[in-house]
Amino acid sequence: MIPARVDATTCGRSRKILHFILISGISLFDQIRNVLSTRSSIPKKKATRDVRGLIRLLSHKDPDVQYEAAGALGDIGDASAVGPLVTAMKNEEFSGVRWKAAEALSKIGPPAVEVLIGALQHNNDDVRWKAAIALGEIGDPRAVEPLIALLGDEDRFVKGRAAHALGQIGEAAIDPLIRVLRKGDGNLRWGSAIALGKIRDPRAIEPLIRALADKYENVRIEAATALAGIGKPALVPLLQFLKFSDGPARLEVVTALGELKDTDAIQPLIQMLENADEEERKAIADSLDAILIPSVEPLVRRLRNGNTQKNEKTRSEHRVEGEGYHGG
Repeated sequence: MIPARVDATTCGRSRKILHFILISGISLFDQIRNVLSTRSSIPKKKATRDVRGLIRLLSHKDPDVQYEAAGALGDIGDASAVGPLVTAMKNEEFSGVRWKAAEALSKIGPPAVEVLIGALQHNNDDVRWKAAIALGEIGDPRAVEPLIALLGDEDRFVKGRAAHALGQIGEAAIDPLIRVLRKGDGNLRWGSAIALGKIRDPRAIEPLIRALADKYENVRIEAATALAGIGKPALVPLLQFLKFSDGPARLEVVTALGELKDTDAIQPLIQMLENADEEERKAIADSLDAILIPSVEPLVRRLRNGNTQKNEKTRSEHRVEGEGYHGG
């Protein structure tokens, strides 16, 4: 499912429909009847695979009809609908229709890839991020380089959606993402760290660890989060890097170890305390908390359950003794 940004589309949609009714001279009753009749025909068109009829409805004056027609075309999956759906996705009026059209294109799959790649250059940021998400859901390797370029978009939301899409594509995106993590600009490094964290491939561990020393804090943070997502395979390389790191990089390694929540990191973190400065000591304490609290919770639950069971047994024994006592 493609997520949509929250906007004021619904109110604007209602005003436009009412305006059409007033200037056209059509009675409100007739207009409602026509819209309901058209909407009720969509399931039948879908069942009979009437692609041409559904494509015509993408130009209907009622955006709800456009929305449902786009959904039906996506469910049918006919490649002949790609062009009209891209036009609907670029519609300047209704974000909801753009969203449904993009979702439909993602369902059609590979035949829609090239036009969606083209939409990544659209001047409307809403169109760009919807196209990015659709490409991610399709998962076609042809989209990797265009999506990497989109990591440099001026809109932060668009960049984030591009990173998410690259993470969805997965295997085919790993080597290009590692390349830009090493040599790209700040935006590309930030986005590639996010994407690699979603893919969670151990091949990214070494470049992500190096990114912990990046000059930009947002890159360092995403690299630490990505390493935590990769999990156990990242532990030994992180501990090795910890021995030779300092400054911000050292802090990010400590943070990453905390996010890993692996008890094998406890002893190395404690050993750091002796020569740590105030900021490092706080980071170590936070990481130890992050590791220790989840690790002791099962023990605490067992102890509590054991005590509860013991108390229940004691109360039960007392009840039995009480029932057997008949004093005299």
